[in-house]
Amino acid sequence: MKHKHEFSALKGQAAVLLALRGSGAKQQLLLTRRAEHLNIHRGEVAFPGGKWEQGDSSLMFTALRESHEEVGLLPDAVEVIGQLKACPTRAGMLVTPFVGLIPEHQELFPNPEELESLFWVPVDFFIRDQRARTDIFRWGDQEEWAPVYEWQGYKIWGFTARVIVTFMNQYVGMNIDRENNAIETVYKK
Repeated sequence: MKHKHEFSALKGQAAVLLALRGSGAKQQLLLTRRAEHLNIHRGEVAFPGGKWEQGDSSLMFTALRESHEEVGLLPDAVEVIGQLKACPTRAGMLVTPFVGLIPEHQELFPNPEELESLFWVPVDFFIRDQRARTDIFRWGDQEEWAPVYEWQGYKIWGFTARVIVTFMNQYVGMNIDRENNAIETVYKK
């Protein structure tokens, strides 16, 4: 059983789920587009997930609970196969990504209170790394980069794209880095 101080350490953190279906060259990654009526990150592409809440027993529980709320994915339908290193967003939220396999024909639907849509992107698309551009964020002597991908009218960028790169490098064995033929756009804080 976790002690109260262990739970308080999770306050202000979040978790997301990289849900994969299929295998081999046909494997696909689930992404969502957040609803336009939301106060933060409206219209942005994201993974299912969200903030840790008091009743959550772990960040993995948070990722699964939020995935159920957002896309109707039952937690029992997910085989969690790994976890990526927690990563801060530019807004300072520490987010832990979990990687999970789901049945190929799992029926999902976007919750209209939170999402505009959900969609699947072949992992092979990210293997080809045909990004539209590379965003470079500079503040002080620090720098961060993220590819920008365009998939069937969806723009995948920022934190979501950075997590995809980490996943591709750690789980798929790629070596995606900043160097690419795509144009670079620099943002300064």
